Amino acid sequence: MDLDKLLAQGKKELLAKKIETVSPGGGVKIVLNGLMEVMEIKINPALFKEEKVDYLERLLKETFNLAAKRAQKIIAEEIEKNLSNSPLSNLFNLFG
Repeated sequence: MDLDKLLAQGKKELLAKKIETVSPGGGVKIVLNGLMEVMEIKINPALFKEEKVDYLERLLKETFNLAAKRAQKIIAEEIEKNLSNSPLSNLFNLFG
């Protein structure tokens, strides 16, 4: 398989991944695809009260960052899996 096809296949597989992350307490849920694009955000309506705006903003930031870290791990795993099946895998063995 040539490198372009390998990269296209990897991108297709990452787009199909669904990384679902829920904040502690369950007030916010963020779903990313494997390319770290936001697919869905769900917010508990109780968090829309005016006095909870700062809390909601913090939850959104923390939940997105958790989701991004999970997506980065999945991306790294997919790259490693795809490269191990490619002609480039022999190149990496030279350094390890």
